[in-house]
Parts: sequence; C-alpha cells; structure tokens
Amino acid sequence: MPFLSQLLGRPTLDADGTRVGILRDLLVSGDNPYPPISAIVVGDRGHLHAIPWLHVASVTPRGTALRSRVRLEAFPAPGDEMIWLGRDLLDKQIVDTQGVKLVRVNDLSLTPINGDLRLAGVDNSVAGLLRRLGIEWLARLAGRGRPRLIDWEQVDIGPAVDEIRLKVPFHRLRRMPPADIAAVISQMSPGEAADVLEALDDEIAADALAELTDEHQAAVVSAMEPEEAADVLEQMPPDDAADILGDVHEERAGELMRLMEPHTAQEVRSLLIYEDDTAGGLMNSRLFAVAEMETAGRVVEDLRRTAPPEDEIYYLYVVDSGGRLRGVLSLRDLVVAQPEALIADCMREDVAFVRLEDSKEEVARKLIHYNLLAIPVVDEHGHLKGMVTVDDVLDLVTPRAWQNRPRRMTG
Repeated sequence: MPFLSQLLGRPTLDADGTRVGILRDLLVSGDNPYPPISAIVVGDRGHLHAIPWLHVASVTPRGTALRSRVRLEAFPAPGDEMIWLGRDLLDKQIVDTQGVKLVRVNDLSLTPINGDLRLAGVDNSVAGLLRRLGIEWLARLAGRGRPRLIDWEQVDIGPAVDEIRLKVPFHRLRRMPPADIAAVISQMSPGEAADVLEALDDEIAADALAELTDEHQAAVVSAMEPEEAADVLEQMPPDDAADILGDVHEERAGELMRLMEPHTAQEVRSLLIYEDDTAGGLMNSRLFAVAEMETAGRVVEDLRRTAPPEDEIYYLYVVDSGGRLRGVLSLRDLVVAQPEALIADCMREDVAFVRLEDSKEEVARKLIHYNLLAIPVVDEHGHLKGMVTVDDVLDLVTPRAWQNRPRRMTG
C-alpha cells in the first residue's frame, strides 16, 4: 500500500526507460467511494502535463512507468476540473458532520485494484507527517507497524474542495476508545480539543483527557468552559485531576475547584499540598479500605454493593479502628475465605508501604522490588492515606523492558 508522499517527486519513465519528467501530483474525480487515479501530473522544465491513466503502466515509490514512448508536449496542462491529491488535500483539516475539527491530512494511502490505483484512506498520524519530510526510518518508528487510517469511504469532499468532512456523525467519535480519541485531539489546538471534549459525555471526556500529555491536558482544560472542565475533572481519579490542576494557572485552578462537588474538590485540594514527585503527589486517595475486625462475607457484600472502579481495588488494604495500616488482602484470599472468617485472620501483615514524603524513585523501587501493581501510602503515624499504582510512576522512572513484566496480584 503506497502513500502519496512516497510517489511524488519520483522520476517518470517512458516504455524505453527514458526519463520524461517528475511526478508532481495525482488527479481523481470526487464521485466515487474509492476514486481511481484518472491522470498523473508530470513536470518538466517548469511545465506541468496531465497524462491520462490509460497511458500509465505503474506508479510505485521507485518511479512512474508509462506504457509507451511519449512526448510530454502532446499532453495538456492539468485543469481544475479534477481533484489534485497533493495540492488540494494534503494539510487540509477534516471536520465531522457538525463542523467539529478532527484531524489534519498528513498523507494519503493508495491501493492498486484491478489495474487501477485508488485512493484508500487518510493518514493523520505523526508518522505520516514524518514520511512526507522524507524521514522514513523515523516514520516507521513513530508508526510502530501498520498505520491506522481513516477509510476514504467515510470522507466527503465539499464544493471546490474547500472543506473535507467525515460522512459519519459525531456520535461515532463517542464510540471510539479513549486512547483513539486522545490520538485525534492531540493533533488539534487546545481550543479545538476543548470543543471536542465538551461535546462528549463527561466520563468519556475524562478518560480521553487522561491519555493526553501533561502539557496538553493543562492547555485543553484551560481552554474549556469552566463548568464543562469541572464536570470532566470530577470524573477523573483525584490524583489525575490534581496533576492537571497543578499545571494550570492558580486562579483557573481555584475557579474549577469551586465549581466541582465539594467532597471531590476537597480530595483534590488535599493532594495539591504534596510535591508532584513524592508519594503524596502521586497517590490516589480513593481506595477500598477494609476493617480488620470485619468478616470476609461482609466485605464481599460491600464490594458488590459499592462496585468500586477496578483501579481502586488492586488490593484490599486493612486498617484498624484508628485508620492505621495493618495488612493487605488479595481478592483471591478474600474469595476463598470462609464468609464468617475475620479479615484479621486472612490478611498478610508484612505489607510493603511508602510514606507521603517518599520520592517517586523510592516508590518505583519498592514497586519493582516487590513486583506490585500498587503500594499503599501512609503518614508519619501509619494512617492509610492512599495508594500509588504502577501506572502512576511507570512512564517516569522505569525502563521500557520492565514495563512488560507480569505483575503479582498480591500485597
């Protein structure tokens, strides 16, 4: 599957192998779901000529081959009645049916079908942009395999090629995985990305926002309407919301927290007092703590009733009546325990933990050393304050080789 950027600028040869010019563009009509190339634009000594496809034997990244010996002067200059793939489509912004800007056309994919070369899709990735710059090795590295394309059948070209639209409505974007939504909006300006997030459900928007880089998160939240931004931040774990608010302007952060639910805002404020690179700054204060004198059966009932998010129950941390950390319990241990058994009799007391002021390096060291998914955070008196998950520090301090190691679901 060649890309347009791999074809343009390559030599055009006639049937005898004589170079007649340089491929400058490809022409299509816009009335076909996968339009075939109707003609090629070949340049020579400052002049452009449109050669109909019936004269073309092949177009590949190595060059264009014609079927016979030709004189370029015999072919007319290309007109504007057809669409020029390079001139008219590259770098254009694709919008959805409601006018929301989505992605930029960085490259176009083509596919040979029954002797034709047809326009197949849009590559909006960074790899596509790098490919156009001629940095092939870096494009392959950034693409990490086969690129995901926007199918050309889903694309509609407006009058005079002044606008490119997706044929599908915006609700299709809502059904995309958060990581894919983030990939789309990461290529937008903060204002454009803010418009997209505001049009999504708050929970979906929160998940997509969490996939962006720190700098883009802060910029997008700053560009959103305050009420919309507050609603989205409420759907995020407190530690993620605190990370974002810690990067926006202080006045803006204060405004957003005033608009959030008081309980959620208080959770976020309690995390903002800690330095970003400490356990306190990394931890999630929401977790499912278990009383040591509770029975296993009652804890199972509580889990069913409250149904905490999966990222809050990596482990069950056990506390005494004063909220001090006493032990840890895996979900497996809980399930196999007799319903009447006390948690104190099922838990493990040798639980690894970190303190609020511990550095991110110390947190990561213990996570790696004990091969854990999460580790509890306690204050100077041993009170359980939250937990840090492996995802919270993975991108900061761990080598890529360790990221693929399996984790133990035990404390």
